[in-house]
Amino acid sequence: MMKRNIMITVMFTVAIFILAACGGQPKEEGNSASSSDSNDVPEMIEVSISTTPSSDELKPNEAFTIQAKVTQGDENVNDADEVKFEFWKKGEEEHEKVEGEFTEKGVYELEKTVKEPGTYYVISHVTARGMHNMPQKELQIGEMNHGSSNEETMEDGETHEESSSEEGEGHHSHGEGGMMAHIMLDEKVSVNEEVSLVGHLQKDNKPLTEADVQFEVWKKGEEKHEYVDAKEGKKGEYSVAYTFKEKGDYHVNLHYKKDDMHSHKETIVTVE
Repeated sequence: MMKRNIMITVMFTVAIFILAACGGQPKEEGNSASSSDSNDVPEMIEVSISTTPSSDELKPNEAFTIQAKVTQGDENVNDADEVKFEFWKKGEEEHEKVEGEFTEKGVYELEKTVKEPGTYYVISHVTARGMHNMPQKELQIGEMNHGSSNEETMEDGETHEESSSEEGEGHHSHGEGGMMAHIMLDEKVSVNEEVSLVGHLQKDNKPLTEADVQFEVWKKGEEKHEYVDAKEGKKGEYSVAYTFKEKGDYHVNLHYKKDDMHSHKETIVTVE
């Protein structure tokens, strides 16, 4: 009788081990798959700008539509956090910034009419799924002025960077070789309240990663300049927390450097 009880106990113990092994194996595979999925890097959002009618048919005093189509891989992005169109005429300092309206299939739109012929620029600032993209498109509306050239466009772009250095939120610059810098900062912030200094860097419409980035901050009329290092979080996005301790107008200068490239972008913020 005792021998029989011992055999039953042994068989029961073996059965438990077999069940544990069978039950544990799928769970381990599931964990492995989960770990593999968590290490996958999401595809970048892509933004393409187009117009209706097409860009070669745009005319003054006739309404047209600017579209930004946002995709991630083969998927249309219908849940963008923000799509904002920035529009201005070549050589002018005033920029119009308007929220785009979602229509369907990843497309966000803005309707525009201009009164004068000339060269215009549009940037679609898109923030979606933890990423930022800001492609630019040149639009020739009406007849082209004689004597224009690519070289003139580049020079105007460089002049624009200097002349618009006192714009606020969303201020950007156009560098050589498809380089763009964009400072995200409200025009007005509160004294003694922590804010995020954020800079977006792109080259050829792709995030510029692994750059050395600093924000230089100083109050208008004062000689003391403070430098704070920014860290890259999302690809091409560099940020640092900062607190303005006195009221007044401040310069905020974004310095970025990678390999042989070194440039900067400046804006003005009012602390109240």
